[in-house]
Amino acid sequence: MTSLLSSISGQFGKSVFLGALFPVLIVAILNGLVTLPLLPSAAALQIHLKDIATGGETWGALLLVFFVLVATGFLYNLNIPIIRLYEGYPWKESWLGWLWMYRKKKVYVHAGPLRLSLRYLRRQLQAVNVNDPLAKEMQSEQTRLALYINSEMPDRLDFVLPTRFGNVIRCFERYSDVAYGIDAIIAWPRLVAKIEPGFASTIDEAKTSVDFMINSSLLCTVSGIAVGMIGIFRQTPWSVESVTRWGWRSIFFLGLAVLFYSFAIGRAKAWGEQVKSAFDLYRFDLLKSLGYQQQPSTYFEEQTLWDRICVQLLYADSREKPLEYKSAATRVSASPVGVQLDIQRAMVATAMNGISEVQVAIENKDSRPTQLVVLFETPPDGYKFILDSARVSQGNLTVTNVAPLELRVGVIAPGARVTVSYAVRTAAA
Repeated sequence: MTSLLSSISGQFGKSVFLGALFPVLIVAILNGLVTLPLLPSAAALQIHLKDIATGGETWGALLLVFFVLVATGFLYNLNIPIIRLYEGYPWKESWLGWLWMYRKKKVYVHAGPLRLSLRYLRRQLQAVNVNDPLAKEMQSEQTRLALYINSEMPDRLDFVLPTRFGNVIRCFERYSDVAYGIDAIIAWPRLVAKIEPGFASTIDEAKTSVDFMINSSLLCTVSGIAVGMIGIFRQTPWSVESVTRWGWRSIFFLGLAVLFYSFAIGRAKAWGEQVKSAFDLYRFDLLKSLGYQQQPSTYFEEQTLWDRICVQLLYADSREKPLEYKSAATRVSASPVGVQLDIQRAMVATAMNGISEVQVAIENKDSRPTQLVVLFETPPDGYKFILDSARVSQGNLTVTNVAPLELRVGVIAPGARVTVSYAVRTAAA
């Protein structure tokens, strides 16, 4: 999902300066202090650096600036590949990636059932004693586990990545789909146009903080490995003193790399909260800009709406069942999301003066049974709904709202057909 990993506010200079240039300068200075004494020509290089610092070598200063700018440019332009490297994508099929993913998947498999078990035990304890201190401890553990699942674990086992950093990013990449049925890959480039500049800046600031930590970790890793190679191939003869001389330097850089990586995880969570908030706040602005005037009334209706919109945006040439730009007089919200229902509406006049019957046939054309079906109805123009007149051909029917009319239908088996009917009278009657 490379578009989600990119900057969106247009503040190019700030992201380059803080996210790429600063790590280069910091690690370069550390190498000058820590690594330089290991080099064969360390004394001569130190003299050159001193001359550059005092302005004595113009060409040397220009060469050093050029090196820093080139390194900064590489980090900035390779930002997405570097992030994906730390997420684990390039090496997840290797034996190391398989081993790390196995461990992460094992945690994933046990986290959900453990959360449910804690909830069940807590409720059992509270049923006996509302103020049970053990129940409060379980509540705290359940909350902590819930936060972990919702911030560091994707919603499906096959989405688990080898690294903790990768799973944090994958988790918020999947948030829009889990919460609203919005495919972030499709919607994010369009949503960016609706985000206010001030809020876009906060997202980029959080992203820049992640870049700083990841780039610093990468440069420290490279430095640590380079110091180790210098020590192994250049420091002879081997002795405790010679190994200690380069060993602590290598461990120092590798330790910094781990430290920056751990900081990057926390900053990635903060970045993820900003991205989640963008979908929370601006998705209906995007809906309106796409030309749709629907106002979904339930979670399942919104999921179905966005699912259909994303499919239409992804497959522009597919218009087998195009989505209406305005809400239809009759519509349904059903779970599981995406279940295929066919709706047919008819109005039948009765013998009674001014009273007619509206019949809505709902047929389940999916291979899955429905768990819940909510029917939203707008009575025909000039008519009003008659209370207590709603009926269903089979199962249970609950009128959950009258204005607008909202009727809840029970389970509909695959291939089954249910007819909901209600009476209306002319508004003048």
